[in-house]
Amino acid sequence: MKLEIQSAGLISASARPADSEELPPPDFPAGPESRPDSICARRQLRSMLNDAMRALPERYRKVVVLYHSRQMTMKKIGGILGVNESRVSQIHKLALDKMAVALKADGVLSSQAF
Repeated sequence: MKLEIQSAGLISASARPADSEELPPPDFPAGPESRPDSICARRQLRSMLNDAMRALPERYRKVVVLYHSRQMTMKKIGGILGVNESRVSQIHKLALDKMAVALKADGVLSSQAF
């Protein structure tokens, strides 16, 4: 078995024989989003975002959650918090700025890292 493995060569999974070049590359069962490295990166990002959210004051956190998770408008959020739409926008911007600072402290300098 060891000899068989040593003599085995590596080939590309998308390589095709010369007489089948016109055929499309083979389909792989898993897309890029289900690769282990992608799954790990998403979990890591989610954890870092949760940490950044926990660092926010309660009101800021509420605005971010209502706006991004529940897709509420700034006007509706203002109605819930008892402030005008402009103030909600200010709180949202401050919250995102604070989260960016927290993420940079964790070494995340760009979304390209994920």
